[in-house]
Amino acid sequence: MGDGKVQLEWMAALPWKQQSVILSALRGPDSHYCPHIKALTKWLRGITQNNADPDHKYMKQDPLPSLDDVDQELEYCTTHYALHLMHGLEIIGYKHPNPAIADVARNYYLGWVALQHLNPETLGQLEDRLKDQR
Repeated sequence: MGDGKVQLEWMAALPWKQQSVILSALRGPDSHYCPHIKALTKWLRGITQNNADPDHKYMKQDPLPSLDDVDQELEYCTTHYALHLMHGLEIIGYKHPNPAIADVARNYYLGWVALQHLNPETLGQLEDRLKDQR
Protein backbone atom coordinates (compact mmCIF):
# COMPACT_ATOMS: atom_id res chain seq x y z
CA MET A 1 0.00 0.00 0.00
CA GLY A 2 1.98 3.03 -1.22
CA ASP A 3 4.67 4.90 0.64
CA GLY A 4 2.53 5.89 3.62
CA LYS A 5 1.29 9.15 2.10
CA VAL A 6 -2.24 10.00 1.07
CA GLN A 7 -1.18 12.69 -1.38
CA LEU A 8 0.55 11.75 -4.60
CA GLU A 9 4.19 12.82 -4.82
CA TRP A 10 3.59 15.76 -7.18
CA MET A 11 1.20 17.29 -4.63
CA ALA A 12 3.84 17.22 -1.90
CA ALA A 13 6.11 19.35 -4.10
CA LEU A 14 3.57 22.22 -4.14
CA PRO A 15 3.70 25.09 -1.66
CA TRP A 16 1.45 24.41 1.34
CA LYS A 17 -1.09 27.07 0.40
CA GLN A 18 -1.55 25.52 -3.04
CA GLN A 19 -1.93 22.07 -1.47
CA SER A 20 -4.53 23.50 0.91
CA VAL A 21 -6.59 25.02 -1.90
CA ILE A 22 -6.67 21.72 -3.81
CA LEU A 23 -7.51 19.72 -0.67
CA SER A 24 -10.39 22.11 0.06
CA ALA A 25 -11.85 21.36 -3.38
CA LEU A 26 -11.84 17.57 -2.92
CA ARG A 27 -14.76 17.33 -0.52
CA GLY A 28 -17.45 18.69 -2.79
CA PRO A 29 -20.49 20.77 -1.89
CA ASP A 30 -22.45 19.61 1.15
CA SER A 31 -25.47 21.83 0.68
CA HIS A 32 -26.98 20.35 -2.51
CA TYR A 33 -26.85 17.29 -4.71
CA CYS A 34 -24.52 18.19 -7.58
CA PRO A 35 -23.70 15.00 -9.53
CA HIS A 36 -21.62 16.77 -12.17
CA ILE A 37 -19.47 18.53 -9.59
CA LYS A 38 -19.21 15.22 -7.72
CA ALA A 39 -17.83 13.53 -10.87
CA LEU A 40 -15.28 16.34 -11.17
CA THR A 41 -14.25 16.04 -7.51
CA LYS A 42 -13.82 12.26 -7.87
CA TRP A 43 -11.48 12.93 -10.80
CA LEU A 44 -9.58 15.45 -8.66
CA ARG A 45 -9.24 12.88 -5.88
CA GLY A 46 -7.84 10.35 -8.33
CA ILE A 47 -5.15 12.69 -9.64
CA THR A 48 -4.10 14.00 -6.21
CA GLN A 49 -4.35 11.03 -3.82
CA ASN A 50 -3.43 7.41 -3.43
CA ASN A 51 -6.56 5.28 -3.27
CA ALA A 52 -6.84 3.51 0.10
CA ASP A 53 -9.94 1.51 -0.90
CA PRO A 54 -10.36 0.79 -4.63
CA ASP A 55 -13.66 -1.01 -3.91
CA HIS A 56 -15.24 2.17 -2.53
CA LYS A 57 -16.91 4.77 -4.76
CA TYR A 58 -15.08 7.74 -3.16
CA MET A 59 -12.62 7.84 -6.06
CA LYS A 60 -14.60 5.86 -8.67
CA GLN A 61 -14.05 7.64 -11.95
CA ASP A 62 -17.18 8.65 -13.80
CA PRO A 63 -17.10 10.35 -17.19
CA LEU A 64 -16.07 13.98 -16.79
CA PRO A 65 -18.96 16.42 -17.12
CA SER A 66 -19.14 19.29 -19.54
CA LEU A 67 -18.32 22.76 -18.30
CA ASP A 68 -21.94 23.76 -18.93
CA ASP A 69 -23.20 20.96 -16.66
CA VAL A 70 -20.81 22.02 -13.90
CA ASP A 71 -21.74 25.67 -14.36
CA GLN A 72 -25.45 24.91 -13.91
CA GLU A 73 -24.72 23.31 -10.53
CA LEU A 74 -22.37 26.02 -9.28
CA GLU A 75 -25.27 28.35 -8.51
CA TYR A 76 -26.23 25.94 -5.71
CA CYS A 77 -22.76 25.95 -4.13
CA THR A 78 -21.34 28.42 -1.69
CA THR A 79 -19.01 30.94 -3.28
CA HIS A 80 -16.29 29.80 -0.90
CA TYR A 81 -16.41 26.20 -2.12
CA ALA A 82 -16.82 27.21 -5.79
CA LEU A 83 -13.69 29.36 -5.62
CA HIS A 84 -11.68 26.56 -3.99
CA LEU A 85 -12.76 24.28 -6.83
CA MET A 86 -11.94 26.86 -9.50
CA HIS A 87 -8.55 27.69 -8.00
CA GLY A 88 -7.77 24.02 -7.39
CA LEU A 89 -8.33 23.37 -11.10
CA GLU A 90 -6.11 26.36 -11.88
CA ILE A 91 -3.25 25.02 -9.75
CA ILE A 92 -3.53 21.56 -11.27
CA GLY A 93 -3.67 23.14 -14.72
CA TYR A 94 -0.34 24.84 -14.07
CA LYS A 95 1.39 22.26 -11.90
CA HIS A 96 0.33 18.69 -12.71
CA PRO A 97 3.27 16.75 -14.16
CA ASN A 98 1.10 14.95 -16.73
CA PRO A 99 0.36 17.42 -19.56
CA ALA A 100 -2.89 15.68 -20.53
CA ILE A 101 -4.25 15.99 -16.98
CA ALA A 102 -2.98 19.57 -16.71
CA ASP A 103 -4.78 20.42 -19.96
CA VAL A 104 -8.11 19.04 -18.70
CA ALA A 105 -7.85 21.03 -15.46
CA ARG A 106 -6.69 24.19 -17.22
CA ASN A 107 -9.54 23.96 -19.75
CA TYR A 108 -12.08 23.74 -16.92
CA TYR A 109 -10.42 26.70 -15.20
CA LEU A 110 -10.21 28.86 -18.34
CA GLY A 111 -13.77 28.00 -19.34
CA TRP A 112 -15.01 28.79 -15.87
CA VAL A 113 -13.36 32.21 -15.66
CA ALA A 114 -14.73 33.04 -19.11
CA LEU A 115 -18.26 32.09 -18.02
CA GLN A 116 -17.87 34.33 -14.96
CA HIS A 117 -16.48 37.22 -17.06
CA LEU A 118 -13.17 37.10 -15.16
CA ASN A 119 -9.59 37.30 -16.32
CA PRO A 120 -7.46 34.20 -15.77
CA GLU A 121 -4.44 34.51 -13.52
CA THR A 122 -0.99 34.04 -14.92
CA LEU A 123 1.28 31.53 -13.23
CA GLY A 124 3.19 34.42 -11.69
CA GLN A 125 0.02 35.93 -10.24
CA LEU A 126 -0.98 32.56 -8.82
CA GLU A 127 2.46 32.12 -7.24
CA ASP A 128 2.32 35.61 -5.69
CA ARG A 129 -1.21 35.12 -4.31
CA LEU A 130 -0.49 31.72 -2.77
CA LYS A 131 3.02 32.31 -1.50
CA ASP A 132 3.76 30.47 1.73
CA GLN A 133 4.65 32.70 4.66
CA ARG A 134 6.63 30.08 6.58
